[in-house]
Amino acid sequence: MARLLLQRTSFEGSNMLDGLRSVRREALHNCRGGLTQVMEAFRAVLFACLGWAGRHLPRSWGAGLADTVQSLLIVSPLGMRAQQVMRSTFPAQRKEARAIAAKWIGRPFHDHLIAARIASKREDTSDWTVEMRGAPALLDDPNQSFIIATGHFSRGAMTALYMPQVISRRLATVVAPMTKIKSALGLRIRIQMREMRSGIEVVRNGEVDIADVEGKSFLVRLLHHLRDPGGAVIIATDAAWGSHHAGGYTRPFAGFASQTFATGTARLARLSQRPIVACVPFLDGDRRVVVHWSPVIPAPARNDSEADVRITNEILDWIERRIGERPDQYVLAFGQGRYWSPVAQCWIDANETRPSSKAASRTLSTVKSVH
Repeated sequence: MARLLLQRTSFEGSNMLDGLRSVRREALHNCRGGLTQVMEAFRAVLFACLGWAGRHLPRSWGAGLADTVQSLLIVSPLGMRAQQVMRSTFPAQRKEARAIAAKWIGRPFHDHLIAARIASKREDTSDWTVEMRGAPALLDDPNQSFIIATGHFSRGAMTALYMPQVISRRLATVVAPMTKIKSALGLRIRIQMREMRSGIEVVRNGEVDIADVEGKSFLVRLLHHLRDPGGAVIIATDAAWGSHHAGGYTRPFAGFASQTFATGTARLARLSQRPIVACVPFLDGDRRVVVHWSPVIPAPARNDSEADVRITNEILDWIERRIGERPDQYVLAFGQGRYWSPVAQCWIDANETRPSSKAASRTLSTVKSVH
Protein backbone atom coordinates (compact mmCIF):
# COMPACT_ATOMS: atom_id res chain seq x y z
CA MET A 1 0.00 0.00 0.00
CA ALA A 2 2.80 2.38 0.90
CA ARG A 3 4.46 1.62 -2.44
CA LEU A 4 1.24 2.39 -4.31
CA LEU A 5 0.83 5.66 -2.43
CA LEU A 6 4.45 6.57 -3.24
CA GLN A 7 3.95 5.77 -6.93
CA ARG A 8 0.73 7.78 -7.01
CA THR A 9 2.37 10.75 -5.30
CA SER A 10 5.31 10.57 -7.72
CA PHE A 11 2.92 10.37 -10.69
CA GLU A 12 0.89 13.35 -9.48
CA GLY A 13 4.08 15.33 -8.84
CA SER A 14 5.29 14.58 -12.36
CA ASN A 15 1.96 15.71 -13.80
CA MET A 16 2.14 18.90 -11.75
CA LEU A 17 5.66 19.64 -13.05
CA ASP A 18 4.54 19.00 -16.63
CA GLY A 19 1.61 21.33 -16.09
CA LEU A 20 3.86 24.05 -14.66
CA ARG A 21 6.25 23.69 -17.60
CA SER A 22 3.34 23.96 -20.03
CA VAL A 23 2.06 27.09 -18.30
CA ARG A 24 5.58 28.56 -18.36
CA ARG A 25 5.98 27.83 -22.09
CA GLU A 26 2.62 29.39 -22.85
CA ALA A 27 3.45 32.45 -20.73
CA LEU A 28 6.79 32.91 -22.52
CA HIS A 29 5.08 32.50 -25.89
CA ASN A 30 2.46 35.08 -24.99
CA CYS A 31 5.15 37.41 -23.65
CA ARG A 32 7.17 37.18 -26.87
CA GLY A 33 4.03 37.71 -28.91
CA GLY A 34 3.14 40.75 -26.84
CA LEU A 35 6.64 42.21 -27.19
CA THR A 36 6.51 41.64 -30.95
CA GLN A 37 3.21 43.49 -31.20
CA VAL A 38 4.58 46.37 -29.11
CA MET A 39 7.66 46.61 -31.36
CA GLU A 40 5.54 46.50 -34.52
CA ALA A 41 3.24 49.19 -33.11
CA PHE A 42 6.29 51.33 -32.34
CA ARG A 43 7.61 50.83 -35.88
CA ALA A 44 4.20 51.69 -37.33
CA VAL A 45 4.25 54.99 -35.41
CA LEU A 46 7.76 55.74 -36.72
CA PHE A 47 6.72 55.04 -40.32
CA ALA A 48 3.61 57.19 -39.91
CA CYS A 49 5.72 60.06 -38.55
CA LEU A 50 8.23 59.78 -41.40
CA GLY A 51 5.38 59.64 -43.91
CA TRP A 52 4.02 62.89 -42.49
CA ALA A 53 7.53 64.40 -42.59
CA GLY A 54 7.91 63.40 -46.23
CA ARG A 55 4.63 65.05 -47.15
CA HIS A 56 5.07 68.28 -45.18
CA LEU A 57 8.66 68.99 -44.12
CA PRO A 58 11.67 70.16 -46.17
CA ARG A 59 13.76 67.31 -47.54
CA SER A 60 16.71 67.95 -45.22
CA TRP A 61 14.47 67.99 -42.14
CA GLY A 62 12.88 64.68 -43.08
CA ALA A 63 16.29 63.13 -43.72
CA GLY A 64 17.44 64.38 -40.32
CA LEU A 65 14.43 62.73 -38.67
CA ALA A 66 15.18 59.43 -40.45
CA ASP A 67 18.81 59.68 -39.30
CA THR A 68 17.60 60.19 -35.72
CA VAL A 69 15.40 57.08 -35.91
CA GLN A 70 18.38 55.12 -37.25
CA SER A 71 20.65 56.37 -34.45
CA LEU A 72 18.11 55.41 -31.77
CA LEU A 73 17.46 51.94 -33.17
CA ILE A 74 21.12 50.97 -33.54
CA VAL A 75 21.67 51.35 -29.76
CA SER A 76 18.50 49.41 -28.92
CA PRO A 77 18.40 45.62 -28.33
CA LEU A 78 17.25 45.30 -31.96
CA GLY A 79 20.34 47.21 -33.08
CA MET A 80 22.64 45.11 -30.89
CA ARG A 81 21.19 41.98 -32.46
CA ALA A 82 21.67 43.42 -35.96
CA GLN A 83 25.33 44.14 -35.22
CA GLN A 84 25.86 40.59 -34.01
CA VAL A 85 24.29 39.24 -37.22
CA MET A 86 26.53 41.44 -39.36
CA ARG A 87 29.66 40.28 -37.54
CA SER A 88 28.86 36.60 -38.07
CA THR A 89 27.45 36.90 -41.60
CA PHE A 90 30.11 39.30 -42.90
CA PRO A 91 33.23 38.31 -40.88
CA ALA A 92 35.61 40.02 -43.32
CA GLN A 93 33.90 43.31 -42.43
CA ARG A 94 33.72 42.93 -38.65
CA LYS A 95 35.19 46.39 -38.08
CA GLU A 96 32.41 47.91 -40.18
CA ALA A 97 29.66 45.75 -38.60
CA ARG A 98 28.13 48.62 -36.63
CA ALA A 99 28.05 50.97 -39.63
CA ILE A 100 26.57 48.28 -41.90
CA ALA A 101 23.97 47.36 -39.26
CA ALA A 102 23.05 51.02 -38.76
CA LYS A 103 22.46 51.56 -42.48
CA TRP A 104 20.56 48.27 -42.79
CA ILE A 105 18.30 48.96 -39.81
CA GLY A 106 17.64 52.53 -40.98
CA ARG A 107 17.14 51.73 -44.67
CA PRO A 108 13.36 51.07 -44.53
CA PHE A 109 12.77 54.40 -42.77
CA HIS A 110 14.83 56.41 -45.25
CA ASP A 111 13.08 54.57 -48.09
CA HIS A 112 9.67 55.33 -46.61
CA LEU A 113 10.53 59.01 -46.38
CA ILE A 114 11.51 59.03 -50.08
CA ALA A 115 8.34 57.14 -51.04
CA ALA A 116 6.16 59.64 -49.14
CA ARG A 117 7.88 62.58 -50.84
CA ILE A 118 7.40 61.01 -54.27
CA ALA A 119 3.77 60.08 -53.56
CA SER A 120 3.01 63.66 -52.47
CA LYS A 121 4.87 65.01 -55.54
CA ARG A 122 7.42 66.82 -53.39
CA GLU A 123 10.30 64.82 -54.89
CA ASP A 124 11.07 65.31 -58.60
CA THR A 125 12.67 62.06 -59.76
CA SER A 126 13.56 63.63 -63.11
CA ASP A 127 16.40 65.32 -61.19
CA TRP A 128 17.89 61.95 -60.23
CA THR A 129 20.94 60.47 -61.97
CA VAL A 130 20.65 56.84 -63.07
CA GLU A 131 23.70 54.88 -64.23
CA MET A 132 23.08 51.61 -66.10
CA ARG A 133 25.69 48.86 -65.80
CA GLY A 134 25.51 45.86 -68.10
CA ALA A 135 22.16 46.95 -69.57
CA PRO A 136 21.01 44.44 -72.22
CA ALA A 137 20.10 45.49 -75.76
CA LEU A 138 16.51 44.28 -75.31
CA LEU A 139 15.81 47.35 -73.13
CA ASP A 140 15.97 49.44 -76.31
CA ASP A 141 13.97 47.03 -78.49
CA PRO A 142 10.39 48.40 -78.68
CA ASN A 143 9.09 45.07 -80.00
CA GLN A 144 10.55 42.92 -77.24
CA SER A 145 8.58 42.00 -74.13
CA PHE A 146 10.53 40.67 -71.15
CA ILE A 147 10.55 39.99 -67.40
CA ILE A 148 12.69 41.92 -64.90
CA ALA A 149 13.61 39.74 -61.90
CA THR A 150 14.78 41.74 -58.92
CA GLY A 151 15.10 41.50 -55.13
CA HIS A 152 14.13 43.34 -51.96
CA PHE A 153 16.76 46.05 -52.10
CA SER A 154 16.41 49.73 -51.17
CA ARG A 155 12.92 50.93 -52.11
CA GLY A 156 14.45 54.31 -52.87
CA ALA A 157 16.80 52.73 -55.39
CA MET A 158 13.94 50.66 -56.85
CA THR A 159 12.31 53.95 -57.86
CA ALA A 160 14.71 54.06 -60.83
CA LEU A 161 13.09 50.99 -62.40
CA TYR A 162 9.76 52.80 -62.64
CA MET A 163 11.14 55.91 -64.32
CA PRO A 164 9.80 56.13 -67.90
CA GLN A 165 13.25 57.11 -69.15
CA VAL A 166 14.68 53.85 -67.74
CA ILE A 167 11.90 51.41 -68.72
CA SER A 168 10.13 53.13 -71.61
CA ARG A 169 7.38 50.59 -72.31
CA ARG A 170 4.13 49.21 -70.95
CA LEU A 171 4.96 48.21 -67.40
CA ALA A 172 3.39 45.87 -64.87
CA THR A 173 4.75 45.17 -61.41
CA VAL A 174 3.94 42.40 -58.95
CA VAL A 175 3.50 43.47 -55.30
CA ALA A 176 2.17 41.96 -52.10
CA PRO A 177 -1.52 42.74 -51.53
CA MET A 178 -2.53 45.43 -49.06
CA THR A 179 -3.00 43.73 -45.69
CA LYS A 180 -6.05 44.14 -43.51
CA ILE A 181 -5.40 45.93 -40.22
CA LYS A 182 -5.83 43.03 -37.81
CA SER A 183 -2.63 43.59 -35.86
CA ALA A 184 0.21 46.05 -35.34
CA LEU A 185 2.18 44.16 -38.00
CA GLY A 186 -0.68 44.53 -40.47
CA LEU A 187 -0.89 48.25 -39.74
CA ARG A 188 2.86 48.73 -40.24
CA ILE A 189 2.89 46.84 -43.55
CA ARG A 190 -0.16 48.72 -44.79
CA ILE A 191 1.46 52.10 -44.02
CA GLN A 192 4.57 51.11 -45.98
CA MET A 193 2.72 49.56 -48.92
CA ARG A 194 0.36 52.53 -49.30
CA GLU A 195 3.21 55.01 -49.83
CA MET A 196 5.15 52.60 -52.03
CA ARG A 197 2.23 51.93 -54.38
CA SER A 198 1.31 55.61 -54.57
CA GLY A 199 4.93 56.48 -55.32
CA ILE A 200 5.08 53.96 -58.18
CA GLU A 201 1.94 55.43 -59.74
CA VAL A 202 3.30 58.98 -59.49
CA VAL A 203 6.66 58.08 -61.06
CA ARG A 204 4.88 56.31 -63.95
CA ASN A 205 2.28 59.06 -64.29
CA GLY A 206 -0.39 56.45 -63.62
CA GLU A 207 0.73 54.28 -66.55
CA VAL A 208 1.51 51.10 -64.65
CA ASP A 209 -0.39 47.90 -63.88
CA ILE A 210 0.11 46.99 -60.20
CA ALA A 211 -0.75 43.30 -59.84
CA ASP A 212 -1.33 41.88 -56.36
CA VAL A 213 -0.01 38.38 -55.65
CA GLU A 214 -3.46 37.03 -54.93
CA GLY A 215 -5.23 34.02 -56.40
CA LYS A 216 -4.49 32.52 -59.83
CA SER A 217 -5.88 35.38 -61.90
CA PHE A 218 -2.78 37.55 -61.50
CA LEU A 219 -0.69 35.04 -63.52
CA VAL A 220 -3.17 35.20 -66.40
CA ARG A 221 -3.09 38.98 -66.12
CA LEU A 222 0.70 39.00 -66.49
CA LEU A 223 0.61 36.59 -69.43
CA HIS A 224 -1.78 38.94 -71.23
CA HIS A 225 0.53 41.86 -70.47
CA LEU A 226 3.54 40.06 -71.98
CA ARG A 227 1.67 38.68 -74.98
CA ASP A 228 1.86 41.91 -76.99
CA PRO A 229 5.19 43.53 -78.01
CA GLY A 230 6.75 46.20 -75.81
CA GLY A 231 5.65 44.93 -72.39
CA ALA A 232 7.71 44.45 -69.22
CA VAL A 233 6.92 42.88 -65.85
CA ILE A 234 8.88 43.52 -62.62
CA ILE A 235 8.91 40.67 -60.07
CA ALA A 236 10.85 40.26 -56.79
CA THR A 237 12.11 36.69 -57.09
CA ASP A 238 13.74 36.54 -53.65
CA ALA A 239 10.50 36.62 -51.64
CA ALA A 240 10.32 33.67 -49.24
CA TRP A 241 7.56 31.18 -50.07
CA GLY A 242 5.69 29.36 -47.32
CA SER A 243 6.53 25.65 -47.26
CA HIS A 244 2.79 24.89 -47.14
CA HIS A 245 2.36 26.42 -50.61
CA ALA A 246 2.70 24.32 -53.75
CA GLY A 247 5.11 25.20 -56.54
CA GLY A 248 8.10 26.04 -54.34
CA TYR A 249 11.50 24.55 -53.65
CA THR A 250 14.14 24.82 -50.95
CA ARG A 251 17.78 25.89 -51.34
CA PRO A 252 20.46 27.89 -49.51
CA PHE A 253 20.21 31.63 -50.06
CA ALA A 254 22.46 34.43 -48.81
CA GLY A 255 22.95 33.78 -45.07
CA PHE A 256 20.19 31.17 -44.89
CA ALA A 257 21.24 27.53 -45.03
CA SER A 258 17.73 26.69 -46.20
CA GLN A 259 14.90 28.82 -47.54
CA THR A 260 11.87 28.09 -49.71
CA PHE A 261 11.09 30.08 -52.85
CA ALA A 262 8.40 30.16 -55.50
CA THR A 263 9.32 29.40 -59.10
CA GLY A 264 6.74 31.84 -60.45
CA THR A 265 9.18 34.12 -62.29
CA ALA A 266 10.67 31.24 -64.27
CA ARG A 267 7.24 29.72 -64.87
CA LEU A 268 5.97 33.04 -66.24
CA ALA A 269 8.94 33.16 -68.65
CA ARG A 270 8.26 29.61 -69.80
CA LEU A 271 4.53 30.08 -70.34
CA SER A 272 4.89 33.50 -71.98
CA GLN A 273 8.01 32.54 -73.95
CA ARG A 274 9.63 35.82 -72.89
CA PRO A 275 13.23 36.23 -71.64
CA ILE A 276 14.27 37.24 -68.14
CA VAL A 277 16.90 39.74 -67.08
CA ALA A 278 17.83 40.07 -63.40
CA CYS A 279 18.35 43.56 -62.07
CA VAL A 280 19.45 45.16 -58.79
CA PRO A 281 19.51 48.95 -58.24
CA PHE A 282 21.73 50.54 -55.56
CA LEU A 283 21.67 54.01 -54.05
CA ASP A 284 25.03 55.67 -54.66
CA GLY A 285 24.83 59.03 -52.94
CA ASP A 286 22.01 61.57 -52.92
CA ARG A 287 19.56 61.21 -55.84
CA ARG A 288 21.93 58.87 -57.67
CA VAL A 289 21.12 55.23 -58.49
CA VAL A 290 23.33 52.59 -60.10
CA VAL A 291 21.36 49.81 -61.81
CA HIS A 292 23.17 46.47 -62.30
CA TRP A 293 21.82 44.10 -64.98
CA SER A 294 22.52 40.40 -65.42
CA PRO A 295 22.99 38.59 -68.73
CA VAL A 296 19.70 37.77 -70.44
CA ILE A 297 18.17 34.40 -69.55
CA PRO A 298 16.29 33.00 -72.58
CA ALA A 299 12.88 31.41 -72.08
CA PRO A 300 12.96 27.58 -72.12
CA ALA A 301 10.61 25.40 -74.13
CA ARG A 302 7.03 25.83 -72.99
CA ASN A 303 6.75 22.18 -71.93
CA ASP A 304 10.10 22.12 -70.08
CA SER A 305 8.74 22.45 -66.54
CA GLU A 306 12.03 21.19 -65.06
CA ALA A 307 13.65 24.43 -66.25
CA ASP A 308 11.66 26.39 -63.63
CA VAL A 309 14.05 25.36 -60.84
CA ARG A 310 17.18 25.82 -62.96
CA ILE A 311 16.23 29.34 -64.04
CA THR A 312 15.09 30.38 -60.56
CA ASN A 313 18.42 29.20 -59.20
CA GLU A 314 20.26 31.23 -61.83
CA ILE A 315 18.35 34.35 -60.79
CA LEU A 316 18.81 33.78 -57.04
CA ASP A 317 22.52 32.99 -57.44
CA TRP A 318 22.99 36.36 -59.14
CA ILE A 319 20.87 38.24 -56.58
CA GLU A 320 22.58 36.72 -53.52
CA ARG A 321 25.96 37.87 -54.83
CA ARG A 322 24.61 41.42 -55.02
CA ILE A 323 23.46 41.06 -51.38
CA GLY A 324 26.99 40.11 -50.37
CA GLU A 325 28.40 43.13 -52.18
CA ARG A 326 25.94 45.65 -50.69
CA PRO A 327 24.40 44.18 -47.51
CA ASP A 328 23.34 47.57 -46.16
CA GLN A 329 20.97 48.04 -49.12
CA TYR A 330 19.09 44.77 -48.67
CA VAL A 331 15.92 45.22 -46.63
CA LEU A 332 15.12 41.62 -45.63
CA ALA A 333 16.84 39.39 -43.06
CA PHE A 334 20.12 37.69 -43.98
CA GLY A 335 20.14 34.51 -41.91
CA GLN A 336 23.20 33.16 -40.08
CA GLY A 337 23.67 29.71 -41.57
CA ARG A 338 26.22 30.96 -44.12
CA TYR A 339 28.69 33.82 -44.40
CA TRP A 340 29.89 36.02 -47.25
CA SER A 341 33.44 35.73 -48.57
CA PRO A 342 34.48 38.87 -50.48
CA VAL A 343 37.57 37.01 -51.73
CA ALA A 344 35.70 34.05 -53.20
CA GLN A 345 32.69 36.26 -54.04
CA CYS A 346 30.29 33.63 -52.77
CA TRP A 347 28.32 32.52 -49.71
CA ILE A 348 29.91 29.76 -47.63
CA ASP A 349 28.38 27.35 -45.12
CA ALA A 350 29.01 28.58 -41.58
CA ASN A 351 30.60 25.22 -40.67
CA GLU A 352 33.29 25.62 -43.34
CA THR A 353 36.44 27.55 -42.47
CA ARG A 354 37.49 28.39 -46.01
CA PRO A 355 35.93 28.47 -49.50
CA SER A 356 35.76 25.17 -51.32
CA SER A 357 34.63 24.31 -54.82
CA LYS A 358 31.48 22.87 -53.29
CA ALA A 359 30.78 26.03 -51.30
CA ALA A 360 31.60 28.36 -54.16
CA SER A 361 28.83 27.03 -56.32
CA ARG A 362 25.38 25.91 -55.29
CA THR A 363 24.58 22.42 -56.50
CA LEU A 364 21.22 21.05 -57.48
CA SER A 365 21.66 18.29 -54.91
CA THR A 366 20.80 20.87 -52.22
CA VAL A 367 17.46 21.60 -53.84
CA LYS A 368 14.36 19.99 -52.36
CA SER A 369 11.05 20.30 -54.15
CA VAL A 370 7.97 21.26 -52.17
CA HIS A 371 4.63 19.94 -53.40
